[in-house]
Amino acid sequence: MLKKFVVLLVVLLIASLVLVSCGPTATEEEPEEALSEKHGGVLGFAYYAPTNMDPAFASTVADEHVARQYSDHLVFIDEENEPDVNRSVAEDWESNEDGTVWSFALRQGIMFHDGKEMTSRDVKFTYDRLRDPDVGTATVGLYSNIVDITTPDDYSIVFELADPNPDFLKDLADYHALIMDADNTDFATNFNGTGPFIVEQYIPEDRITFTRNPNYWMTDDDGYALPYLDGMEFIFLSDSSAQVEALRGGQVHYLIYLSAEFVPMLEEDPNIEIYQKPSNTAWVIRMRSDREPASDVRVRQAIKAATDRSAILEGAIGGLGIAGRDTPFGPSYGDIYLDVPEPVRDVDEAKRLLEEAGYPDGLDIIIHTQEQSPLPAIATIWKEQLAEAGINVEIQLVPSEVYYGAENMWLEVDFGITDWGSRPYPQPYLDLAYVTGAQWNETHWSDPELDTLAAAAAMELDRDERIKLYHEIQEIFIERGPIIVPFFINNLWGASADLKGLNPTSGLGTALDLRTVYFE
Repeated sequence: MLKKFVVLLVVLLIASLVLVSCGPTATEEEPEEALSEKHGGVLGFAYYAPTNMDPAFASTVADEHVARQYSDHLVFIDEENEPDVNRSVAEDWESNEDGTVWSFALRQGIMFHDGKEMTSRDVKFTYDRLRDPDVGTATVGLYSNIVDITTPDDYSIVFELADPNPDFLKDLADYHALIMDADNTDFATNFNGTGPFIVEQYIPEDRITFTRNPNYWMTDDDGYALPYLDGMEFIFLSDSSAQVEALRGGQVHYLIYLSAEFVPMLEEDPNIEIYQKPSNTAWVIRMRSDREPASDVRVRQAIKAATDRSAILEGAIGGLGIAGRDTPFGPSYGDIYLDVPEPVRDVDEAKRLLEEAGYPDGLDIIIHTQEQSPLPAIATIWKEQLAEAGINVEIQLVPSEVYYGAENMWLEVDFGITDWGSRPYPQPYLDLAYVTGAQWNETHWSDPELDTLAAAAAMELDRDERIKLYHEIQEIFIERGPIIVPFFINNLWGASADLKGLNPTSGLGTALDLRTVYFE
């Protein structure tokens, strides 16, 4: 009887242990039941090393691309540059009739990576920091129209504006404006966000690794948890050729801002897929208009007349873009874009205008620009074109850190070529670079009519009226503006053929939504 009792006791103990072990295991495995066949895999990526890990001070493509993986935007901008409430931290929003008060309802239950719940306090902290002159971020001017930010409760936030702003939702989605933890004291080393991926390891000048956020708030259309990927590894490579070879060799799975020179080769590789979409990214040939020779509108018109934009597009980037019309607005802006024929090159007209302006024997100019592709090609082709009109161009190539360095060469030289990235809407180009006294007015242009129209467009709530204003602005650029826009390059990505779910964007090339990317 004793033996039977002992055996029975052992059996009961084993059974109880099995039940005990099965209980927690089933609970732990329960989230896995919400995972689909798309889940799994670690995404490799190669690009230049970031320079500012605090999103508020992001200044490079790498800075922005890293930051958006570990945190979220209050308002998410989709692939067509429009607000998408389904992918935003705010689950709803509305404004008053004149567009000066914007109210947002936040999703409940969004967690920071350390387990703290995100509330309106964190959102208010984020935008107060971005608009604080003492903090000194690049967004102080962008958010200067905000009078006050209030939080009626933990899941509501209200922005009061001084003037109407029809683009306010897109302003809130600025790439610096990732929601930060209000209790964080070091944003450059403590990456406590709400985003789909958690920073696992950061080795400056080498790599950054991410692991999947198992508590992320977003699901796909079928209710499966996002993101699909188990993690990501961003390898820092400063040489574009090395980046491409890493993609071809399978060490990484996708590249952003792919240089056009590599596209033909990669298109022949069956293991590589090329993605592209029209953007508003341009390399702008700009003329300083506050001193000779380009202070004379006839000189500006002559230089434009001697330029063949399509030839520069084809020669510099193999035609992977759209020829410009010498305005900062490209066709990716839809009906805001003034769709007029490309200017026809006219060397005789260029010579006539130069003679009329007092340069019958031609003109000598020096153009400064960066060494990186495709700028040398743009400058060389343009030099050859202008030579036929009697304009002798000397090209001075400098490193990017010199062009944009402490001496602000790009803001001072008479002629330069400056890269301007895509914005989700056109107004920032005017406010940053072309109205009188703008912070980055590299042309030193001052046109009272443009100033008046730009100010009106910034506050016009009626879309049809706003489009008319933007068309008038573009007419001014074409007629007497100080810039030549040879082309708007397509956003270009390269990816492994088995990587799916990549949705190209017409805005920032870094803005790919990696939450829905997966390996086939």
